[in-house]
Amino acid sequence: MLDALPETQSIAVYVINRPRLATPESGRLFEWMGTDRETEAGLEGLLGPYDPKSIQWMVDEGPAGPAWVELLEGLTSGRFQAVVTHLAPLTSAQRQQLIGVCAISGAQLVTPGNAIGAPQPTHRPPP
Repeated sequence: MLDALPETQSIAVYVINRPRLATPESGRLFEWMGTDRETEAGLEGLLGPYDPKSIQWMVDEGPAGPAWVELLEGLTSGRFQAVVTHLAPLTSAQRQQLIGVCAISGAQLVTPGNAIGAPQPTHRPPP
């Protein structure tokens, strides 16, 4: 009997092109990840090694656009096992909604602050 092939983990990368806090004066201050293909290499720093075919880019012009709805539907249906996003550009309600939906669905929420591939803090003994 043949073993089933392992299922590829589906990862959603949710990006807001124009965060509500961004202004012409702030420049690229709130741009944590671009949407071009060059930044896929930067995902390895957040996720560790991953299959590029497992990534689905979801881009909204502002918070709570059509990609947000698709993201939530994908999480609740089990299509995504992980979400990579920055929480700062989201509204407070969106942050709570995303955290709750990930908790209920079992999906992993990866942000720049808790990146899987990022170096972990090391324990320093007291002086």
